[in-house]
Amino acid sequence: MNNLVRCLKTISTACLGVVIFTAALSSAYAFDNDRLDLTITRFLDSLSYNYKGFDIKITKVSIGETFDDNITFTKENKQKDFITDLGLGLGVKYAGKTRTFELTGDISNQTFAKNDTFNNITQHINLNFKNEFSKRDRISLNNIFTHFEAPSSTDEGDEGYFSQQFGRTAGRFEFFQNKFNIDYSNDVAKQLSLVVKYANEINVFSGASTPNSILNKPGLGLSYLFSPTATIFSLLYEFTNVQFETEEDATINTIGPGIRQYITKKFYFDGSTGVDFIDSFDDENLTKPFVQASLTYIIEEKTSARFSFNKKYGTSPYFAEIFNNWRTSASLTRQMLERLGCSLSVFYGEGEFISSTFKQKLVGANSSLKYDISRNLKGNLTYTYSQFDSNVETVGYSKNTLFLGLVAEF
Repeated sequence: MNNLVRCLKTISTACLGVVIFTAALSSAYAFDNDRLDLTITRFLDSLSYNYKGFDIKITKVSIGETFDDNITFTKENKQKDFITDLGLGLGVKYAGKTRTFELTGDISNQTFAKNDTFNNITQHINLNFKNEFSKRDRISLNNIFTHFEAPSSTDEGDEGYFSQQFGRTAGRFEFFQNKFNIDYSNDVAKQLSLVVKYANEINVFSGASTPNSILNKPGLGLSYLFSPTATIFSLLYEFTNVQFETEEDATINTIGPGIRQYITKKFYFDGSTGVDFIDSFDDENLTKPFVQASLTYIIEEKTSARFSFNKKYGTSPYFAEIFNNWRTSASLTRQMLERLGCSLSVFYGEGEFISSTFKQKLVGANSSLKYDISRNLKGNLTYTYSQFDSNVETVGYSKNTLFLGLVAEF
């Protein structure tokens, strides 16, 4: 009880401090905004550097405090703690007439108030390159490197917090992942395009019993525009090969059509279905259907909503098994006031690893408030909830996190 009281007092003090700080900076934004932004701009100009069109600079500085009631992702003997997060972002950007290049990197130091053995440093590096050889053919390249010990409640998007937990083994462990994608597209005709693609994924676990793995996925796609503002039809073939360092491997041949249908200019449907021909890790041959569908509605510039559903047999970096799973998610983002925005998302997924019959279910919810204190400084308050259940009595957890942070973006 005393620990709970101390936690509540700490949260209250932190919230009060942020409110006072926000109010003070809001006053500066309202009454002395030009002077504040001019000072920041001059300071950033002294730190940035331009070399032959490459703009090199600090992209952001952040500080945040997270209360986590289950830092070890466990069912029994939960440990709660406050985590201080200090982050720095660097970037290199180039924009030409037919070529763009952008390299951004974030490094974050996480300090635990009570469990200092969990202190760690995370990294995220994102590389994007695009080049237009002509008006008809182009190439794009993307590489994402991440290093972390546990999914972060501040991660956003389809590969965010809940997707990182779904299909994952429990606990905290050091994890390195590198995802590489390259696409070449050619407009064969006015309405017909050809895409040749290749993806590679490397997963490395340090100090964990999970074996490392590598994934290779070449693919070929065709898209046909029945009408640029109404219907786009596509056909995709992909070959996936996954190999674990334990010499277990699996291959998947995927083929199927897809469609994007614009119901209105701001409301559209994406869908694809087809068949996966699987040679699994235990040399069993499977033929399984897959379905992917989403609805996106941009109500206005300040509001957007999205719903998605996916069902397929796939692989996981954590287990040398085929993962039969389905998941659905919904999100709503709205700019309520000129400087205040909010977002809400929910997630539900069920899956089973077919060899071990290990089943799992994940329910998640995320709500966030973002406030523009000034043109460069933003505040963020985020709450997340996760409930992980399985058919193994000792595996599962419930988890609540509350994050309060400031980020200066440049």
